[in-house]
Amino acid sequence: MTAGSRARKCLLFSSICLANNISRQAASYVYQRVKFRVPVHDTEKLYNLGLPKTRIAFGFASLDAMAMHEGSSPPLSASLSPDSLSDDDDNSSIAPESYEGPSSISGGQSETEVDETLSGDTQIQDSDSVVIHAREYQLEMFEESLKRNIIVAMETGTGKTQVAVLRIQAELAKSGTDKIIWFLAPTVALCQQQLNVLKSQIRAVQIKLLIGEDGIETWSDVRTWDEFLKNVRVVVSTYQVLLEAVVHAFVRLDRLSLLVFDEAHHCRGKHPGSLIMDRYRENKTAGLPVPSILGLSASPIMSSKLDTLEDIERTLDAVCKSPTIHREELRSIANQPNMHCVSYSLPSGVPITSTMESLSRVYCSLDIYQDPYIIRRMADPSERGRVELMNALKKRSTYVTKQMQSLWRRSGEIQHELGSWAADYYIFTAITQFLDSVQENDQWFREWAFEEKQYLANALKTVQISTPRPFTDTNETNISKKVMVLVRELLRPVDETVGIVFVREVSTVAILSHILSIHPLIKERFRIGTMVGTSNYSGKKRELGALVRASNTQGLEDFRDGRINLLIGTSVLEEGIDVPACNMVVCFDETPNLKAFIQRRGRARMRESKLILLVSDETPPDKVDGWMVLEEEMKKRYEDEMRELVELEDSEMSDVEPLYVPETGARLDFDQAKSHLEHFCRKLSIQQYADLRPYYIFKETETPNKGPPQISATVVLPMSLPPDLRRMESSGVWSTEKNASKDAAFQAYVAIYKAGLLNDNLLPLKDEFLQEAQSRIGVAEVRERWSPWTHVAHAWGQQLELYQRRLRLVDRQGGVLCEFDASLPVPFPELASFELFWDASTSWKVEAGEMRVIPAHELQADQSLALVDLAWQHRLLKVNDNARLVLHLRSSTRDIQSQQYAGLKTVDKACLADTGLIRDSQGHPYFLKAWLPSLHPPLRAARMLEEEQVDLPWLVLEKWPRRRDFLHAVKGDTKPTQCNWPAHLCRMDDTHISNVYFGAFIPAIIHMIEIYLVARELCNTLLKDVGFSDINLVLTAISAPNADEETNYQRLEFLGDSILKLFTAATVTANYPHYPEGYLDALKTNIVSNTRLYRATVETGLDRFILKDKFTATKWKPLYVESFLKANADEEKKREIGTKTLADVVEALIGAAYLDGGMPKALTCIRIFLPEVEWRGLDSACGALSSQTPMSSRLPDVLVPLEKLIGYSFRNKNLLVEAATHSSFGLVNSAGSCMERLEFLGDAVLDSIIVSAIWEHDLEPRDMHLLRTATVNADLLGFIGMEWTVPQVVTEVSKEGITTETQTSIPFWKFMRHISPDMGAAQRAAEERHAAEREEILDALQHSKTYPFVRLAHLHIPKFFSDFFESVLGAVWVDSGGAMEPCAAIAEKAGILPYLRRIVADGVDVLHPKNHLGILAGKSLKTVKYHTEVRGTVEDGTRELFCRIEVAGEVVVEVGGGVSYEEIEAKAADMAYKILKEKEREGRNGEVGSTDGLIQ
Repeated sequence: MTAGSRARKCLLFSSICLANNISRQAASYVYQRVKFRVPVHDTEKLYNLGLPKTRIAFGFASLDAMAMHEGSSPPLSASLSPDSLSDDDDNSSIAPESYEGPSSISGGQSETEVDETLSGDTQIQDSDSVVIHAREYQLEMFEESLKRNIIVAMETGTGKTQVAVLRIQAELAKSGTDKIIWFLAPTVALCQQQLNVLKSQIRAVQIKLLIGEDGIETWSDVRTWDEFLKNVRVVVSTYQVLLEAVVHAFVRLDRLSLLVFDEAHHCRGKHPGSLIMDRYRENKTAGLPVPSILGLSASPIMSSKLDTLEDIERTLDAVCKSPTIHREELRSIANQPNMHCVSYSLPSGVPITSTMESLSRVYCSLDIYQDPYIIRRMADPSERGRVELMNALKKRSTYVTKQMQSLWRRSGEIQHELGSWAADYYIFTAITQFLDSVQENDQWFREWAFEEKQYLANALKTVQISTPRPFTDTNETNISKKVMVLVRELLRPVDETVGIVFVREVSTVAILSHILSIHPLIKERFRIGTMVGTSNYSGKKRELGALVRASNTQGLEDFRDGRINLLIGTSVLEEGIDVPACNMVVCFDETPNLKAFIQRRGRARMRESKLILLVSDETPPDKVDGWMVLEEEMKKRYEDEMRELVELEDSEMSDVEPLYVPETGARLDFDQAKSHLEHFCRKLSIQQYADLRPYYIFKETETPNKGPPQISATVVLPMSLPPDLRRMESSGVWSTEKNASKDAAFQAYVAIYKAGLLNDNLLPLKDEFLQEAQSRIGVAEVRERWSPWTHVAHAWGQQLELYQRRLRLVDRQGGVLCEFDASLPVPFPELASFELFWDASTSWKVEAGEMRVIPAHELQADQSLALVDLAWQHRLLKVNDNARLVLHLRSSTRDIQSQQYAGLKTVDKACLADTGLIRDSQGHPYFLKAWLPSLHPPLRAARMLEEEQVDLPWLVLEKWPRRRDFLHAVKGDTKPTQCNWPAHLCRMDDTHISNVYFGAFIPAIIHMIEIYLVARELCNTLLKDVGFSDINLVLTAISAPNADEETNYQRLEFLGDSILKLFTAATVTANYPHYPEGYLDALKTNIVSNTRLYRATVETGLDRFILKDKFTATKWKPLYVESFLKANADEEKKREIGTKTLADVVEALIGAAYLDGGMPKALTCIRIFLPEVEWRGLDSACGALSSQTPMSSRLPDVLVPLEKLIGYSFRNKNLLVEAATHSSFGLVNSAGSCMERLEFLGDAVLDSIIVSAIWEHDLEPRDMHLLRTATVNADLLGFIGMEWTVPQVVTEVSKEGITTETQTSIPFWKFMRHISPDMGAAQRAAEERHAAEREEILDALQHSKTYPFVRLAHLHIPKFFSDFFESVLGAVWVDSGGAMEPCAAIAEKAGILPYLRRIVADGVDVLHPKNHLGILAGKSLKTVKYHTEVRGTVEDGTRELFCRIEVAGEVVVEVGGGVSYEEIEAKAADMAYKILKEKEREGRNGEVGSTDGLIQ
């Protein structure tokens, strides 16, 4: 056994001891015994050291398991003896004692090299996993963490994470599986890094990463969190993630057994880590369980204030600990670099350059009134707009002016730090980069508004810039003394240098890296990269002076891989991020604090490394020494440099009681309210151009004695909310606007919660509504279909009365072939006549007579088995004469007995007729076609009959069909097969052929009776309250398309879907008067979702009545009463049905109920399946909605023509006002509401009108869906709203006083009220496109055989055009008391219903071009791919879209000129379809040929 292997084994044992709270003395004893090859089984000694027997056994068992893993034999516990260790082991190095020696490290490194390689977090690869061995000082910290809560304070690179790994392993060993360990880190990158470390060492448990990108803001209930955390033992996340989970009571602290705080020095003040610990202290004070705490920090005590250490310890309820016993080992690992302070002279009296002077002039000459932001605010009459305009003008502050000011300020800083050449280069590069980006319209400044980019570009074009002169002679180039000193220090080392240069400003990083990369001396020795921090907010605008374009992490990755050896970066490199050790660290700017000093120094971990501090000649000489003194004294935190305002904010303590929900434990305090309020407002609506941001209005109140003014705040919320929630005042006055706004936001959030718009976890309800609707399995396991025959079998012999119907087999002319009395011991269902198909040209109908009730003793003998025997005996189906069929059949005119009539008569020419069947020697039935005195050519006998005499009589016979399923029509025209048989080998049935026909039809007849019995059972049980009068509607509704019954549910589902949508929209709008449209839509989606409906099917037992499988009779056997009596009634079988089918059946039954008894029956049916909703009738809903809007008989003059246009006079004019008011209108001081709720309602009303109109036509379900889509889509409604006009007289007076009157027209869409400049611009753009293209679209709508998808999409009409139409419909519906007639009249007047009728009458193709193309390509099993991209820009700043379509990998067409993705893809698909269709007509089978000339 090697020394390394021995050391690894003893270390494992030691770790087990420590993890189980065994004394360090015992662990050391075990280690020493193994090291010096003394038998470790000196159990007496181990007992004396306090090692319990069970733990000794556990330790040895673990060693044995390790030995078995490595293939050693016998087990280690039996082999640790002097004899088992050779003398060669003495020569093996174990350096240091706590980890494996060089034998495990590749490359044959020397001991010195190994010591450098094995840092505190040493990773040694083997074939199975990563093994990280703890050093003595790490084990010391681990032991301390087992005793109490501690903060491990060790330098960067000394392996603090390994202490956490050991502590986590120990916690996993002792805590239950219901407990979770939570590892917290400040950044996502650090979380990912620490996750990898934990997973590499802790493999037996589930470890998960949880960050904001996982979409946790939508996890609105405990169930989601519990599902995520199921079987998870360790979670790694940022601080904020856990804080949010704790605040909303999704994760309770008593569920956590250990909290690890990485970079724990951040946990002060209002840091999320500190707020988490607030909850910790509350639980601890209340006597509730709390987790253990482990903090990790390289610099936990960093202030000259003596009480700072106590603050951190008090916050984390922990004591700060550094190694003491093994401090020397720690110091040997933490290589302290040699520190050098290099001074430089500060520049003085340096004049600004001509480029800087030009930039200053342009900035000062900016006309703020031409700024796009000011122009937009001046056009915005809302209160918000006025407030923002005054603030901007008062401070002369817009985004553009801030960017210019920032560019000027940074150029001055760069001149001071780097020199005049650098300042000019910075200005040149920033301006050139911006102008090039604007011209090319690339993605670099994509967040900027087009007008802002143009405005700034025009200003920057006037700045006099020139290309900086080449950087060749450094003596003549104006670079600063500071840069020269840096260059000198970089060139000083003669060995290979790997270094980091820390710089304060991002812009300085870019310019300094450029200078060094082109410096003639530096570029020969260094490969240079950069690393800067970025905002986590993806929507943040790119700043004008941001020059670093490369990937934010590319420089770091190149540094790690050795592709670069000098990394220039900001403070982002200081902590947490895994940066390779280097031998030179340069602090280019003054180190801001002790934390930065320690962490930057920790990056220089190589031996003989240097820490270079560039200090000005004016820096006090004792300042750097002061850092060393502070560190040695363990004084935490740096001197506070925050502004006076921040001090005031932090010192002003809030006495506002937090919002607490006892049911869940969720709590929201003063400091969290603003972010939560903004999140809530974003969830309110999905409307375009609705500004959902809350904004604040501040009011200052003078105080006595000329003290600072006290400030109160009013938060204004979106118009989507009810009036009483739109404005909230702060509860008190404050010294700062920040705290006043927090107070107002908190009061608003409390009011929103009390109004029922938040759940008990204090999160918006919308996510909660949608969560269930978004998850649905494809197939569900449900109960087997209910069989009526078990009940029928038990009823036979128990009933005194029987139920009978006469079944007649009728031909197409109405002639009756035969008739039988069918009897059941249960009421016989009312069968509709059904058709039976004999062959492609022959079919009969089965008609059922009136039901009669007869005494049981009058029932005559059953003939059903005899009929089955006649028709099925040749198929080897043996009937049981001692059994009874579930259906009793008896001819009223013929006596038919089993096995007594089939093939009993000898064939005699005199007796031959077509009323009887001929059977061969095997009993197979045939139809007689001719009698032949003899068989002569060309007639031939079958091979098996070739030996028969041809001079005797022969019969020409037609074979009985092989098919068993007579319920479904025969596909194709198949000719019957004929053959020739000797007459003496044949026999003839002694019964009429119609009886055999009827016997063949018995499986189909029983099936039809069965499905009617199923439908009746459903009506009598689950649907009893509906009171269906037409059972055929129910049978249709429960018949899936796959069942292939005479009818299926698809048409009824189409109708029921619309009815359910209408009831749901009306009910939720009436029941929740405070809910905004976003909430209503989410609630409706949840109620009508397929997920909820399929669950309703299972919950109510409807799944037992669904007909899914097709009847084929392939394996049909007689249904004997005795078989059902013997069956196990308690056995519940399962089957699988698609969840979409299950949901469709519910909607189909709603449609069936409507057809059977109107809206009342439909509502009753809905209540059965969705009982959790407090459903309202449409009248009731209308009444509630009417009462929610204040009554007014006066209409604003501007809307009077609108009422005339729609042709409906409102009783409550406020409804029309509300319908015409967009949420951007901003009348926040009034009691009015916006259109959103009415639009939500009107959408369902319009759908109901269209579906009712479609229902009048006998269309296939697919065509019904396509027709609805074509007539209610937003593009068509928007175009109709632009065409639908009301006339208006315009009077003009000339200069001469002559009055002229002209008639103009006002389109419907112009009556919508809003004050959004962006919305107005969108309207004008749509109006221009409409004027240019309306004639072609009108012609297509009036005459074309194809729906104008492409032309309508090219109009790109904003959705709010169609929303306005739907909101007006909703207002009319409410005002009319729920009457559909006036709403339908509006749809008629607008032109929607006339166009629908034209589509049906003229057969207009309403299939979308993309569907056409997909179907055509699918015929040849070819795939279609769309490649859409943005190219270039047009004059108004919009980008042009191009789409290329590939079919089977070959380009068919490429088109451009699109204004939206929808339009360009439809246009390309239309062209591709026509091209392929033409090739198909040319006989090329749709194959793609040359595409020359197809690129447009």
